[in-house]
This record gives sequence, structure tokens and C-alpha cells, in this order.
Amino acid sequence: MGAITGININNLFWLGRYVEKVFTTLNSFFKYADRFIEGGQAAYEKYLADINVPDIYENSEDFFKRYVFDLSDPNSIISNLDRALGNGIVLREEIKTPSLSYLQMAMDRFKACEGTTKIRYDMLPVRDAIYAFWGSVDSNMTNMDALRIIHLGKSVERADMYLRLGYPSEEVFTQLDNLIKHVSEFVDSDAGIVNSVTFEALKYVADSRIDLIGNRSLVLENIENLIEVNFFEAAAV
Repeated sequence: MGAITGININNLFWLGRYVEKVFTTLNSFFKYADRFIEGGQAAYEKYLADINVPDIYENSEDFFKRYVFDLSDPNSIISNLDRALGNGIVLREEIKTPSLSYLQMAMDRFKACEGTTKIRYDMLPVRDAIYAFWGSVDSNMTNMDALRIIHLGKSVERADMYLRLGYPSEEVFTQLDNLIKHVSEFVDSDAGIVNSVTFEALKYVADSRIDLIGNRSLVLENIENLIEVNFFEAAAV
């Protein structure tokens, strides 16, 4: 861990989180798109409340347009992709140029979808580019500590989003098990980035398979506080 600067540690962690946030959001958002249209304001308000995003939208049409494509909306899908790309540019030497090119490809494809009438179909290349990004970092990165940090961010975000979006319990538990595996590597290395109390609480949640619906807020709080804030306190870009 000592060979990676503090700034790069932060960037690596948030790169993993932002890329995963875009990917998971695309998978879920377009899966439930018809519900948002049919249910109107009440449907998208519930979605926003679940993912802890403020409702700044005027109506369903405004929500679809701005939440997906508005770079000035900090919570939009494209804004998260833009932050991922920004972190990737900073980390070009760490993640290697092919990996960065896949993030740029995802952004180019994303922007090209604005105004389409076949948005779910046309967004498939965006998700493909993100798949390719993960394959590229796994194949091309030579600093294994840096790679572990990216995957830590990815795992934190996926567990958080799966729980917020109401994925089936077994799928959420699978992600919690995966998160605990990634965090255990940092506990074993004594890197000092893990909140040990929260880590033990989250292990109990996973081992006992507690009711996720009834304990949703508590589990989300454990995920949120799992990593010590002084290490990864904010997005770097």
C-alpha cells in the first residue's frame, strides 16, 4: 500500500464505486423504466428515495431526461460516468491506457443515446464497454494493491445498491459475502482502513442471514461506515 499515494488511493476507490454505480443503475433503471412511466411521479419518487437521491424533477419526462443525460445534475447517471472517466484519466498510469479507453468508449456511447427512441437497446454498448473495462483492469494492471482498491470500491457500491434497489435477499447476501471477502484482505494486511466494529457487525449480518427488509437501514449504515472516512473521504474528481 505504501507505493500508492494517498490521492491515488482515493481515486482508485472512487473509480471502482463510480463505474459500478453506473453499471448497476443502468441495469435496474431500464428494467423498471415502464413502471416509472405508468406509475408517474409516485413511482420515480420511491425509486429516488430508495437510492437516497433528492427529487429535483418536475415530472416523469423531466426525470427521465435529466436523471439519465444531464451533466449538470450531480446525481444523474451520466454525471457518475463522467466522474469515473475523470478518475480514470488521473489514474491512466495505474489502470493503463486500454482500460481508460473503455471508459471513454462508454461515455461516447452514452452521449450518442440522447434523444433515441430505443434507449434500452441503444445503451447495451455502454454496458458492454463497462464489462470490457473490468476485464481490462484485471488483465493489464500490474500493481495488485491498486487493483484490490478498485475492486473494494466496486464491491462496496454493489452491495449498497443491491440492498437499496430491493434485489432478492440471496443476491444481496451474495454481494455482502463478496464485500466481506474483499475487506478481509485489507484487515489481514493491517492497512488501517477498515472500521473493525462495523466489519464484525456486517459479518454477523452475512453469517446469520438476518431479515434484510426489516434491518435495511442498519445494514446500509454498516456498509456506509465500513471504510474509515479519513482514507476515502470524498470523490477526488
